[in-house]
Amino acid sequence: MNDQQYDQLLHINTIGNQNDFPMLAHYYPYEPTPYDVLDLCFDKIELEKDDCLIDFGCGKGRVPFYVNHRFHIETLGVEMNEGYVEDALKNKIDYSKGHQLENAPVNFLYGKAEHYKIKPSDNIFFFFNPFSIQIFRKVIYNILNSQQKSPRKIYIMLYYPSFEYIQFLRDETHFKVVRDVLIPNVTTYNMHERVMIFESKEEL
Repeated sequence: MNDQQYDQLLHINTIGNQNDFPMLAHYYPYEPTPYDVLDLCFDKIELEKDDCLIDFGCGKGRVPFYVNHRFHIETLGVEMNEGYVEDALKNKIDYSKGHQLENAPVNFLYGKAEHYKIKPSDNIFFFFNPFSIQIFRKVIYNILNSQQKSPRKIYIMLYYPSFEYIQFLRDETHFKVVRDVLIPNVTTYNMHERVMIFESKEEL
């Protein structure tokens, strides 16, 4: 299925980029992750019913809806563009008509990623290069502080990661790469066209 067909399957509308995004030094315009990349990404990880995924820079909510539909787990999208949060909430109304969300809700939060308070149940974090390394550092340290208070296994999932993201996780944290997959069918080589999954195990 192409992206439009996948949206129709989920009864949502997430097509289109954030062309009207203001020029900000540390925050990048939203672009929805292609569904074929999501298939590839989540084929490489086993999720359990108590897992909770957070998508930073979620736009209209494609990743939270996809993961909820595929794995029936709780998901949350964090987005600093208020208009996109409104679009995501409209999508939720249509999506929820065909899905029971009581035990595995899909939610959206308006705000900056670095201000989001990590909950003890949050353990999978998805990034499609949404902001600068300075903001990424703050978010990762928030995650690690939460893990220290509530020990649990945590996954960081990166699509189209910058070199700075990768270097920071490898050199300055205890996250380890467990999957590194190049995206197929790319006409020219691009080192950023990949999915990387990092894992941090913290003993209970």
